[in-house]
Formats: sequence, C-alpha cells, structure tokens
Amino acid sequence: MKTATYGIEATLPKASSGTSDPVYTEVQRRVYSLNYRIKEYDQEIAEVQKRISLVHGDREIEVLHRLLDGDSMRAIGKHMKLSSTTIFRVRNNILKQMMKYRWYNNL
Repeated sequence: MKTATYGIEATLPKASSGTSDPVYTEVQRRVYSLNYRIKEYDQEIAEVQKRISLVHGDREIEVLHRLLDGDSMRAIGKHMKLSSTTIFRVRNNILKQMMKYRWYNNL
C-alpha cells in the first residue's frame, strides 16, 4: 500500500516498521538471558565432570555424584547418615582435590 501524500490521510500517523509489542520484546530479552545462563551452567558442569577422575575416596565420590544429581547437602547428609558440617567438609575436600591439579584442565 502506498503512503498518502495529499488529503486527510497524509496527516494521519504512519505505521512504524517492526514489532512494537512490549510483551514480545520482554519475552525475547528473557529468553536470551536464560539461554546465556544455561550455557554458562553447562560449561561449569562440563569442567566438573572433566575433573571427576581426580577425586579419591568413596565418601567424596558419593557426595560428588549426589551433588551433580542435584541433591541438597541436607538430603545427602540424611542419606549417608552424616551431619551437614561433615558433608560441607567433604565437599571442600572434593574442591581441594579438583583444584590441586589446575594444570590438568586440558583433559
């Protein structure tokens, strides 16, 4: 359709090009940020999974696998019949074992 040059139609507001729906724009922004966050989480989990072989000890391996499965510290402690502070200590020990060999990051 051609834009009017003369008459009353010429004084009326013209349609803008593109989508001006604010809800659509907000949804697009949120989808982008959530996808970015998910990608970051995937990268972090991949790094942890690369270093699983560096963890020693049955208790540490069990806690690590349960953490990767998404169990809470409290649920892990309840399952293993250990206190939450012990589970936190085991988790910190896992981190120390993984970070001990930082040069090992290119597995």
